[in-house]
This record gives sequence, C-alpha cells and structure tokens, in this order.
Amino acid sequence: MDHMKNPIITLLTDFGTKDTFVGSMKGVILGICPQARSIDLTHEVPPQNITAGAFLLKTSMNYFPKGTVHLTVVDPGVGSSRKAVAIQSRGHYFVGPDNGLFAATLRDWGFEAMVELTEKKYHLSKISQTFHGRDIFSPVAAHLAKGVPFSRLGKPLSQLVPGTLPLPRPIQDGFEGEVLWIDHFGNLVTNFGNRSLSVPFRLKVGKKIIVKVGGHYAQVKKGELVVLGGSSGYLEVSVNQGRADQVLKAKLGDKVSLIL
Repeated sequence: MDHMKNPIITLLTDFGTKDTFVGSMKGVILGICPQARSIDLTHEVPPQNITAGAFLLKTSMNYFPKGTVHLTVVDPGVGSSRKAVAIQSRGHYFVGPDNGLFAATLRDWGFEAMVELTEKKYHLSKISQTFHGRDIFSPVAAHLAKGVPFSRLGKPLSQLVPGTLPLPRPIQDGFEGEVLWIDHFGNLVTNFGNRSLSVPFRLKVGKKIIVKVGGHYAQVKKGELVVLGGSSGYLEVSVNQGRADQVLKAKLGDKVSLIL
C-alpha cells in the first residue's frame, strides 16, 4: 500500500458508545499510526447483525477515497475458529472477521487480494479471547494505514465465508423483500432498489398497503405514509414528520411485499 500522508480508517461496529470499546480501538490505532484519521461510520449495528452491518458498509464505503482502510467488526464468532482477514478491493482495504459480512458487502466490487491475518507482529502482544477488535483488527488496520504492504499481514486466502444481502424473491403478484435497516428517523429501508420506481406498484408492510409513492416527504400530509427512493439506493417507507417503524410496528427483517 502506498504510504498516505493522511490515512483514513473507518470504523463500523456493533459495540455501541456506552462502553470504552471504540475508544480503546482508537487508542491502539493512534499508538501505531498517529496521523490516522478515524471516521466513525456507526457503532449502532444491532448486536451480531451481520446483514445490517453489510448493508451499512456497502452503502457508505463508496464515499471514501482509495487507500481508505475499513475496520469492520460485527463478530458473533469472536473466540471461535472463524478467521481474521484483510481484503483489498478497488483500492480500498477491509479488515475484520470472516463471517459473511465482507462477502456480502463486496459482492459487486469484487476481491483483488485476500489474506488471513496470521502475522502476529502486526497484532497486540496480548490477545484477549473476546476483544479481537482491539487486539487484532485495530493494530492491523493501523499498520496498513501506516504503509505496511498488504501481503505482509498474513498468508493468502482463496475464499471467504459466503454471504449475501437478502434479495427480493418473486411471489404471485410481485416480489417479497424485507426491512434491511431502520434509520434514526424511523424510516424503513427495504431491499428493493430505487429502480422499482420506474413501474407502478404498491408496498405492503404487515397488513398495511401503502399506495402513496413520492419524491419527498412533503408530498403527503403530516402523519401519512409514503414510499420514497432513499439516498442509499433502496426504497424507504416513511411518515411525514413521524416514525414509520412505530406506525407500522415494524422491525429489522420484517417482510415487505412489492405488489405490481
């Protein structure tokens, strides 16, 4: 990796911000690469939710310059035999556990190179069984940002644990998808792409059918449900000045039907 004067490391975890987990990771990074800029994508991935983590990384990584190191730790298998990996894709670097998240995230980008993080000199000297984010992944990300060549991090890896973001499937009168994410405002982000807006449709969440499809919130009355093309490239169910998740009593993974 070319040495960058202002290396960027993004952090995406399910650690939350109540504890000192994220702060400790940043401390490790700064101890190895003081010039690194750590950008918090989010630490509010629901615990162990690999699908949500993959969706959030996939819809944000494109906005960073080449050379960025994406440190991503959603790790239900910490302490088990799951591999610790680094991946090179389109000039970006990805560091974290191999549990399907990277396979799902990078399905469209592809994989230029992959290594298992077997080179212990790029880890902390003491490795806990429960916090590889601090002890393995943060130091590796920092060494990458500092200019350590990718191939030195460990032995080449030929394949990742498979993973995909859920895709809509055909049903009798259209397609069935699901809620991939619920944002801070209560909008339900589905796995139907915005290109669906090119044909007339209705969206069904639970027992509620939403017929209003618009370009922005103000096209419907206050409190009314509307389907919008979201900024992440997927259809969203919203309520003008309200929360769609509360109105529809919806949660992550709930089924959504696109009725043609």
